[in-house]
Amino acid sequence: MKYSNPIIFALVFLLSANTFAQDNEQKGKDEERPFMKYLSWTLLQAVPSPVLNQDANETNSRLSFGLRWNIVPINFSFNANKFVSPVQFFMVNPVRRYTGSIELFVQPEVSTAGFDYAGYDNFAVGTGLRYTFPINHYGEHLAGSIGAKWNYRHSGTGADKEYYGIEGGLYILYGIFGIQGNYNFNDRTRYNISLNFKYF
Repeated sequence: MKYSNPIIFALVFLLSANTFAQDNEQKGKDEERPFMKYLSWTLLQAVPSPVLNQDANETNSRLSFGLRWNIVPINFSFNANKFVSPVQFFMVNPVRRYTGSIELFVQPEVSTAGFDYAGYDNFAVGTGLRYTFPINHYGEHLAGSIGAKWNYRHSGTGADKEYYGIEGGLYILYGIFGIQGNYNFNDRTRYNISLNFKYF
């Protein structure tokens, strides 16, 4: 009996320590860290998507390489949990996007090669509405999108150009990676295609 008390004490101590460790670990998991959350979001937003634009005039045409950023000020999900709002601002859960949603987007863009034929400056911006829908496995494996947008490009000649366009896209790996194609109602840059990267 004289050895039983130390053994029981040791067992109780080990179980208690393990319980406290699990509690602390769980608290660490549940604790939200706003700084890291928004820092990671900001860094991911800074990653551009490569884009190829048509650069054309009456006699010549070529492809111009550029970088495009995708910003989503507001997204409305059609399949959000009933206990949460269907609307998200800027930081959009990928699951809510690819399972079915409509969003307002803004796309700043910089062309690294310039528009020598079309006569546009390197910077452009587009904005519009995009509808994203699931195609395979609730959109996790494959999702698609269609949209309409308004574009603005400054011309070096002083004749700024505003034009409309339509777009379509396919996305894989939970909607993170994809390819987007645009058809523009502008004969100097009729089409462009981009490899899309978007997590939040």
